[in-house]
Amino acid sequence: MKKKHIFPFFLFLNMFVYAQTNQNVHFKQGVSFLIKKKYNEALVEFNKVIIIEPKNAEAYYNRAVVYSNIEQTNEAIVDYSKTIELNPKKIEAFINRGSAYSKLNHFAEALSDFNKALEINPQKVEVYNNRGYLFSLQKRYDLAIKDFDKAIKLNPKYSLAYINKSFACSALGSDSIAIDVLSKLIKINSDFSSAYFNRAIEYKQLGENKKALSDYNKGLDLEPNDINALILRAEIKDQLGDDMGAVSDCSKALELDRKNSKIHYTRALALYDLKNYKMVIEDCTSAIEIKREYWEAYILRGNAYDFIDKYEDALKDYSRAIEINPKAIEAYDQRAVARLSRNDLVGALSDLSKALVIAPNDIKLLEKRAVLKNATKDYEGALDDLTEILEINPQHIKALLTRADIFVIQNKLEDACVDYKKAEALGDIVALSKRIFNCK
Repeated sequence: MKKKHIFPFFLFLNMFVYAQTNQNVHFKQGVSFLIKKKYNEALVEFNKVIIIEPKNAEAYYNRAVVYSNIEQTNEAIVDYSKTIELNPKKIEAFINRGSAYSKLNHFAEALSDFNKALEINPQKVEVYNNRGYLFSLQKRYDLAIKDFDKAIKLNPKYSLAYINKSFACSALGSDSIAIDVLSKLIKINSDFSSAYFNRAIEYKQLGENKKALSDYNKGLDLEPNDINALILRAEIKDQLGDDMGAVSDCSKALELDRKNSKIHYTRALALYDLKNYKMVIEDCTSAIEIKREYWEAYILRGNAYDFIDKYEDALKDYSRAIEINPKAIEAYDQRAVARLSRNDLVGALSDLSKALVIAPNDIKLLEKRAVLKNATKDYEGALDDLTEILEINPQHIKALLTRADIFVIQNKLEDACVDYKKAEALGDIVALSKRIFNCK
């Protein structure tokens, strides 16, 4: 008979204590790495904990948080699920798994998790906020607002719920209500830069650019290196005619991030107004190098090339913009202008016609094509365009006068006089003199 090996109890106990101690060390180290955003290192430590203790719910939970932070959402869901299996009352696991499902557009699963979290704790503010955000993703904005209101009622200082509620209100077209929501948040927390930035967006939506600028100024005083806010403030300054201010904001933003195509393009817009076409070309080129399909940058660079008489380069850029985005109306329009400046009337007419296929009711395009048709003595074609303009806007004085002038050329004086009288009734003095001259 073989002699049995007896495993001494004290030795087993010592090994257990060692494993437990080792597990705690790895766990603490993992949490430390997670806080420092050293995600790869944190992952290694939590893996070690799970190898030592496969039923450690907190290790799975924290590893799931790591996966969420490194955009490995499916892996995060697996670990949150394991956490819930080991600890069904871990409310944070339900909340985070719900958010992960939301990210993957698995809305039913996300809703189930948020509802389960509320069963565990009906007073958990974050759940109402996250469920409200889920409803917003589904464009169920009324339900979203109810949840955000519930979160705010539970915690009147919960800033994120105000921000999310303002988005939902804006999505419903209630920009003024969104502004009220953000204004309440600013009263509660006057040092919250995001509140100013988001209110600025709402003011811009309403066309109140000066108020938007004021909010960007306040927000950037609190968060001077917010790149997105610098870009948006630059756009506002450009629209308000402060081109140098726009250039300054973009230049500061480029000090923070030279690889941001939007910054180069926004600065190019301001430089274009300043007629610094050389720098416009440089910035647009930088934007295109960063983002090859940046069709707006091709159009703007084409405009700059056209101004410095690099006609072929301009045409290439407009054509490239159209290749990238066949519905880029501005590219057809600007290419038509460039062709017209070189007396290529046929090419210009072709481009305007292509643009009008995309936007058949664009009055400015119809007006330009009518003028070109008139110049090429295509009077019937011009009349068709002018009549279409007047169907869209019966009080378009220029269309009335131009159509009347063509009627005169065709010796259709009765029709001409009707149009002159209509233009005259709208207060046009030129129409009065033309009516007197041409009509009995």
